[in-house]
Amino acid sequence: MLMLQVRCRGEEIAVCDDTSALRYSDLAEYAARLAARLKRTGVGAGSRVGLFADSSAEMMAGLWGILFSGGAYLPLGTDYPVDRLSYMIRDAGIDVIVTQDKLRGRLAEMILPGVTVITLDALDAVPGREDSDCLCNPALLEDDLAYMIYTSGTTGAPKGVGISHAAILNQLTWLQTEQKLRVGEVILQKTPVSFDAAQWELLAVCCGVQVVMGRPGVYRDPEALIEQIKQHGVTMLQGVPTLLQALVDLPDFESCTTLTSLFSGGEALTRKLATRIFEARPGCRLVNLYGPTECTINATAQTVDPAGLENGPEMIPIGQPAANTSCWVLDENLQPVADGASGELYIGGRQLANGYHNRDELTAERFITWVSPADGLPLRLYKTGDLVRRNPDGGLQFQGRADNQVKFRGYRIELDEIRLAIENHDWVKAAGVFIKPHARTGQPVLAAGIELNTREAPLMDQGNAGAHHHSKKSRLQVRAQLSGAGLRTDAEIEGRKAYALAGKDADAAQRRLAFARKTYRFYEGGEVSAEDVLSVLSQQDQPASGTGGLEELSAQDLGYLLRWLGQFTSAERLLPKHAYASPGALNATQVYVELANVAGFEPGYYYYHPARHELVLTAPRPASDAPVMQLHFVGKIPAIEPVYKNNIREVLEFETGHILGLMDHILPAHGLGIGAGTDVPDALPHLHCGPGHVYIAGYAVTAHADRRTELPVDFYVQAHGSKVSGLAPGHYAYRDGGLQQFSRHIMEQRHVIAINQRVYQRASGMISMVSRDAERWHAYIDLGRSLQRVQQNSCRIGTMSSGYSSKSGNDLVAATRLKEILNEHGLGSGACYSAVFGKVSAEQIAHEGMHEDSVHMEGPAELIRRDLQSLLPDYMVPSKLALVPSMPYSASGKVDVNALKAFPEFDDAAAEREVIKPRNDMETTLAEIWCAQIGLEDVSVQDDFFEIGGDSLKAVKLVQGINRAFDTSLPVQVLFEDTTIEALARRLTDGGTGSSLSRAVPLKKGAGIPVFCWPGLGGYPMNLRHLARELDTPRPVIGIQASGVNPGEQVCGSIQEMAARDAELIREAQPEGPYTLWGYSFGARVAYETAYQLEQAGCEVAELTLIAPGSPELPGGDPVRADEATLFCDASFLTILYSVFSQTIAPERVAPVIETVSDLEGFVAYIAAEKPDLDPGTILRITRLVTQTYAPEYGLQIEQRQVAAPVRLFKAAGDNHSFLEEATRTLAAPAPVHALAADHYELLKPGGVSELAAAIRRHVPAWQPAQPETRDMQEA
Repeated sequence: MLMLQVRCRGEEIAVCDDTSALRYSDLAEYAARLAARLKRTGVGAGSRVGLFADSSAEMMAGLWGILFSGGAYLPLGTDYPVDRLSYMIRDAGIDVIVTQDKLRGRLAEMILPGVTVITLDALDAVPGREDSDCLCNPALLEDDLAYMIYTSGTTGAPKGVGISHAAILNQLTWLQTEQKLRVGEVILQKTPVSFDAAQWELLAVCCGVQVVMGRPGVYRDPEALIEQIKQHGVTMLQGVPTLLQALVDLPDFESCTTLTSLFSGGEALTRKLATRIFEARPGCRLVNLYGPTECTINATAQTVDPAGLENGPEMIPIGQPAANTSCWVLDENLQPVADGASGELYIGGRQLANGYHNRDELTAERFITWVSPADGLPLRLYKTGDLVRRNPDGGLQFQGRADNQVKFRGYRIELDEIRLAIENHDWVKAAGVFIKPHARTGQPVLAAGIELNTREAPLMDQGNAGAHHHSKKSRLQVRAQLSGAGLRTDAEIEGRKAYALAGKDADAAQRRLAFARKTYRFYEGGEVSAEDVLSVLSQQDQPASGTGGLEELSAQDLGYLLRWLGQFTSAERLLPKHAYASPGALNATQVYVELANVAGFEPGYYYYHPARHELVLTAPRPASDAPVMQLHFVGKIPAIEPVYKNNIREVLEFETGHILGLMDHILPAHGLGIGAGTDVPDALPHLHCGPGHVYIAGYAVTAHADRRTELPVDFYVQAHGSKVSGLAPGHYAYRDGGLQQFSRHIMEQRHVIAINQRVYQRASGMISMVSRDAERWHAYIDLGRSLQRVQQNSCRIGTMSSGYSSKSGNDLVAATRLKEILNEHGLGSGACYSAVFGKVSAEQIAHEGMHEDSVHMEGPAELIRRDLQSLLPDYMVPSKLALVPSMPYSASGKVDVNALKAFPEFDDAAAEREVIKPRNDMETTLAEIWCAQIGLEDVSVQDDFFEIGGDSLKAVKLVQGINRAFDTSLPVQVLFEDTTIEALARRLTDGGTGSSLSRAVPLKKGAGIPVFCWPGLGGYPMNLRHLARELDTPRPVIGIQASGVNPGEQVCGSIQEMAARDAELIREAQPEGPYTLWGYSFGARVAYETAYQLEQAGCEVAELTLIAPGSPELPGGDPVRADEATLFCDASFLTILYSVFSQTIAPERVAPVIETVSDLEGFVAYIAAEKPDLDPGTILRITRLVTQTYAPEYGLQIEQRQVAAPVRLFKAAGDNHSFLEEATRTLAAPAPVHALAADHYELLKPGGVSELAAAIRRHVPAWQPAQPETRDMQEA
């Protein structure tokens, strides 16, 4: 093939590097000279010759010289470890090596005596006759070796794979005809030469393609790769998905306009990456290649259709076989599996390797002879070890490695499936998944390492982010907030005069404003209009309602004014609240008050202590005839450094501005205002702050008429989609009291830090403030002051800060994007501060809890893990998920899992964990029970039961153990409320028993109108927890547990009686309507009846949502209501009863129950044997509950019990008509029915519950504004 190109285009460039090039004729002559030299040393057909050369045009000549000699080349990567190269040379029996003069010294370390070394530099410049003879095809057979590649496989030492001339000729011919490897194309050879994928890049030259030799190591350097693509006009590029991801992450890749074909291989190509590739290079051809080394590079291919990506599989198929290649999907008995079923891939055809060098036993094991059932002919097949299935179009879908399946917690799981699920997350660049033993328990732990995609998931302090920006598990930020590090310490105050101020107990107005001014991450108040935005931006200064000024300011007045700067506490909050925003809620900006001739205080400098509401004298000052009140702001650096690494000065100035914005709001009521400011630190020596403090600014408090409130700040508004009525999507400038659109471009979701992105999704738009005087010292103070004023609006518009610029070049991504938009339109783009906004409810404004501040609990790691819980079964969700700075890669470009395991992020012993030992006998006993049930050697009294491995079965055993030890009768749901040893001990100390716990089980805490939800048959609400979590709502979710689940409780005789008790229970939790009622499966009937009874009592039911209200279709039809003896002989009833405990009606699971059970005692014994962790007493109570309450005929009663509340049905796949659907013809207003893809039991599991929650948000009006939740790390 090469000689054909030499004859056709001898003067055209065949191969080049950055410094040299060879024409086809040059390449042939150079190769001929080497071939002649090799022949003189005895090389011929069957010989194996080492090729040890750096990537260069010269190396290409060496490769072809070996082939022209009749020998087979063994590529020896110059970046390989010496030991591996030595092994390859010895194992292959290499006695001739072609190299470059500069590498001879390195070769000396690894070769044995007697090996001939030929350097490419030393070849004669002029070919002789003998050389020309070498250009004639050597006498070779089809099975003669062309090259040998060493592959490690998954186990054992590297193995030499011999590839014949017939095999590589078939591959190149297929590439030429099917994959457009033709004259005129330019391919970049960048794959390390020792890998099989490098061979088609090198040998493409014989198809007429110009080969550009990549710089050494270029496959590890995406920027250099882009540079070479542009320099040489490369049209074709292949790479592993990891490399392709790195390329599309670089903006410069979009300018690689010569690229027309991209090939992905080596590992699975995800739909997410394919989509990104087409976004970066629209019109480019993308091909997914698959093939083991043993099948000559590429055995199958799939050309990716961009139009089919949206609805296609998460993993791109590996497609159809190459020419003269066959693919067979076989089971463990080597029988073909049915189409669509999973099996192991076996490959046959011309491209099979000859076998493994000197490994006859292994060759026989992996290259088998198989008789085709179609024609009875024997076929030679290669056993790939890869699991695949056939798609409907006949193409193959890769499903992972058979040897990458592991047994974990009794389940067989595929690690690659988990890895791909993680890598399909928008935030993830690369992931590695593995099993590791837990440092404390020795139990296996499923772990995952993740490298974030910084384009999609920027972090606070990007490039310098502390571990708490990756994960909030350490609670570092909460600890910093609770420590009060921003306050002056007792030692710093000791010995100084302290003055208790009047008004220590905040009045209602102060509390109302303080708790209303919060960072809002949920927007439950409905639609935002353009008028709302204008109202916020056009707020007028507060008018003066007092005239006294400083002269008449009393001590009572001063105390009242300063109280606004103090802490506000609530029984619903862990952290104190402030009426002004503080980045990170760290309150690292201290306020000092300089007074003279004011309110009777002696002239001096005072520290205002916000926790004690005191003024502490730090130094006297000269007296003054005129009253003086100056506010000095000082930043305490050590208080903020644990959380922020970048932009510390900026956030302290923002906080100063927020305090001043608060003062702008409250001072006018006293005839006062904020006057001129200064950044000159003359006052700092009088404040005696100590090291680690910086002076921010000082501002005078003046008469209202002398205030200075005009700020050199421009406002810009961004409307998200159609979320602001009256505004088209895009950017608007606020000018002359109106909004003027100047751009359709916006700051996108990816431009805000990762943990804020779902708040962005919920928001209606963004407000940005840009300083017109960016070089002035007060620019960032002005921005904070402006945002505080916005936050104090009376229009129910809530905000969350979402990006700002930097003095030190560390702009957050949102600020960078805002500047791009403004600069594009010639608008000033200095210091800036942005916040997302949305409409909030009156309930949110009044709430004194911390739901809006739940940011402090989850970082990117936790959020990714929570998203995985909606995609994967629980047992496949990594319990240890760590973000790593960068992923380790092997030389082939794949994630090096062994290297990842050694990362310190996975060192549990070194992980931060505060262990608080038991402090009394009760805690000691509880700790012993916990350790025994969860399998721990030690436990902290503050460990959360569910976080350290607790589940429903362990919960039952744990509570049973506690009840035995303390002779009490706690119900299982106690663990929903008291999840730590500390909390359980407190309940037991207080005399808590089962009677003190309500059947109203808090599945999710929150604020506002609760959602009351009934579980299915059996009445135990544990399986509703996934739904409660997936809803992403600030509202509490309460599960209604059936009476009879706990010991001593009576089972209700009818659904009516059950609903009457539940209605009473609900009215205790929520005395007045409107009520939100949901019911799942059998619980839908109870929810409906409860709604009816509440309405009959004069209460309003706002929403009645029935989830899977029908029963799954049973082979024998519904059970017939009968006495107990008859019921336990009814196969349909046993199927339903068994599903209560197993969550399945699969025939293979149910058949043994039907065959062996004939009465209640037999059923209890069967379940106890199958689930030994369940207490037989609990099984008996739940079984009796189901036996007494299961009533299929309940639908016949509906016509007499119609409700006024809006009813919606969400129907599970495969369910029969529900009681309500059967009665539709009798209803005044038939209920809408929404069909779901998940079946009856999948609906409440992680995969199905995601579909269910999305459907509820889509179809139930009250839930339509809700969006997926996120967390933020800033308090603003």
